[in-house]
Amino acid sequence: MNDVLPQKSPRGRQNLSIVRSVTLGLIVAWLVLVASLAWWMSQQTVTGQLDSLAASAEYEAKTTARVMERLFTEMVSMANMVASQAQVIQLATRYRTDPPGAAELTRQQRAAQFTRDPLVRKVGDFMNALATDLRYARIYMNNMSDDTVTASNWAEHDSIVGMLYSGRRYLTDALRNGTGSSFGIARLNKTPSYFVASRIDDSNDVPQGSVTVKFDAPDVAFYLTGRHIALIVNRQGRVITTSSAPFMLRNVAALLPPGTVLPPDGEEDPGDPMDVRTMADATHADQWLIDGRPYLLRRQPLAGTQYQLFALASLEELAPMRRQHFLTAGLVAVFGLILIVLIGQAAGQMMMRRLDEQYAANYDALTGLPNRRAMLAELDRLFALAKRTQQWVLVAFIDLDGFKTINDTYGHAVGDKFLIEVGQRLSVGLRASDMLGRFGGDEFVVIGLVAPPGPDAPDEAVNGTRSRLAPLLIGTYTLAGCSFDYPGASFGIVSVDPSVSSLQTALKEADWLMYADKQVRRTTLQASEPAK
Repeated sequence: MNDVLPQKSPRGRQNLSIVRSVTLGLIVAWLVLVASLAWWMSQQTVTGQLDSLAASAEYEAKTTARVMERLFTEMVSMANMVASQAQVIQLATRYRTDPPGAAELTRQQRAAQFTRDPLVRKVGDFMNALATDLRYARIYMNNMSDDTVTASNWAEHDSIVGMLYSGRRYLTDALRNGTGSSFGIARLNKTPSYFVASRIDDSNDVPQGSVTVKFDAPDVAFYLTGRHIALIVNRQGRVITTSSAPFMLRNVAALLPPGTVLPPDGEEDPGDPMDVRTMADATHADQWLIDGRPYLLRRQPLAGTQYQLFALASLEELAPMRRQHFLTAGLVAVFGLILIVLIGQAAGQMMMRRLDEQYAANYDALTGLPNRRAMLAELDRLFALAKRTQQWVLVAFIDLDGFKTINDTYGHAVGDKFLIEVGQRLSVGLRASDMLGRFGGDEFVVIGLVAPPGPDAPDEAVNGTRSRLAPLLIGTYTLAGCSFDYPGASFGIVSVDPSVSSLQTALKEADWLMYADKQVRRTTLQASEPAK
C-alpha cells in the first residue's frame, strides 16, 4: 500500500529543504566562525608569546652584557695591577730580553734557566694565587723577546715558562699601545681562550715586557646563564663563547649588523659558517632560521671590546603551540558540527512527524486523496472565495455501485486496488481548479468553482462534470491477476450560489441527488455485479 502513497506536499518538501539549507548554512557559518576565531586567537597568543620572548631576550642580552663587560674589565684591571707590581717590574727588567742563542734552546732548557731564579718562582706563585682566586686559566709574564719568563703554572708539568709567543697580536699591541686583547686557541691545550695583556714599564716608562691574563672560553661560558642561548661573537662573526655547544667556534656573520663584519685577520680560523636565513613570514624584527631552527635575536655590544653579545630565543615552541590551537579548534569545530547535525536531524524529524501527522489528518491512507476533513475545509474555503469572486460552487458526490460485491467476490486486496484505480481515473477528468477526495468507504467527492449558470443553460456545469467523469469509471478493470467489467458509479452533482446556499445544504442536495441516481440505475441495469 505504501508504494501508492503520493509524495508529501510541495510545501512540506519546501519546508524540509529549508531545514536542510539552514543546517548547511549553520555548518558553514560555524566552520567559518571557528576557523576565524582560532586563527585570531592563535595570532594573538603567538604575538603575545613573541612579545614576551622579545622582551625576555632583550633583558637577558643587556644584563648578560653587563656581566661580561665587568668580566673583561676585571681582566684588564688584573693585568694592569700585576704589571704595576714592583717585583714584577724588577723581574721584567732583569730578563727584559733573551741572551743570544736562547731561541736555539728548547722550552724546557729556557724554563730551567728562568726557574732557578727565586724571584721567578716568587712572582709565579703570586700569579698562581690570583689565578686560583679569580678562576683564570693562567697569568703569565713575557719579556721583550716574547719569551715567557714566569707563569702561574710555573711548577706544573704543563708549564708554559720558556714558551716563545712571537707574533701574538695581543702581546705586540700591549708593547705598542699599553694594552692588548685577543681571542684565540691556546697552543698547548687547544682551548679557546681570551687573552688580555698589559705593558710593564719601569720608572722611566721604558717598556720591559708584558703581563697576560688568560681566561678559557668554557669557564667564561658559566657566566652566560639565562633562559635563552647566549653567544659572544667577534667582528668576523665567529662565536667565541656560548651557552650552547653546537654554536661554539661556528660563524654567524649574517647575524651581525650590515657593514660591521670584518674580513678574516689571518690569525684565527673564522669558523665553519652556519646556515643563517631570515624568516620570510616573521612578525617581529630579527627572526632567523639558524641551521633550520627558528630564533628571535637580540644584540648588545660589549663596551671596551670588539665583541657583541647575542641572545637567541628559540621559537620552536610556537609551532607546537599553533598545532595545539588548531587541534583544539578542530575538536571544537567537530563538536559543533555534530551538535548542529543532530539539531538539524531532530528538527527534520520533528517536521517530518508534523508533516506525517498533517498528512494522516488530511489524506486518505489508501488512495492518497484528500479525506473528508480536508475536503470539508477546502469546501468551506471555496464558499468564502466564491462569495468574493461572484462564482458558484460545484459539489459532486460519487458512490461506487457494487463495491461490496467486488470485495466479496475478489477479496479486499482487489477492492483496495479498485478504489485506487477509481481515484486515478477520476483524476484524469478533473479541471485544473477541481479537487478530488475520498469521503470514506466507496464514496468520492469532487468540488470546484464554476461560473454562474446562464438562463439558456442552467445545468451546463453539472452536465459537463458528469460527462467528463462518469465515462471514466465504466469499463474493464484488470487488478491483481483478475479482470472484470464495471458498469459505472452513481453521481449526485449540484452547482449552488454561495450567497443563497450553505455548505451543508449543498452537501445534502448532492447526497440526495446521488441516491436518486442510484435508484434510477438499479432499475435500468440488468446486472448489479461486475463481470468476471
